[in-house]
Amino acid sequence: MSDPTGGKLTINFDTCTGCSLCVLACPVDVIRMDAATAKPVIAYPRDCQVCYLCEDDCPTHSISLSHDISNSRRYSTYDEFGLKV
Repeated sequence: MSDPTGGKLTINFDTCTGCSLCVLACPVDVIRMDAATAKPVIAYPRDCQVCYLCEDDCPTHSISLSHDISNSRRYSTYDEFGLKV
């Protein structure tokens, strides 16, 4: 598990396929691909806005955000436009 955010954002490398959808989903560029491992890394943990887009987009559910974080909304762009992922 990658956990440089103190529990806010974690990536399970055992189930991650390296598809990079989390990198594309992150609106503030927190997640980057590691060229050596072809897996995502949490490059800028302090910039995470807890928007849940990376978690929502991960097809293998390898990304998780702590739900103990104070963020009153669990509403994403997908909800706004009624899109299914």
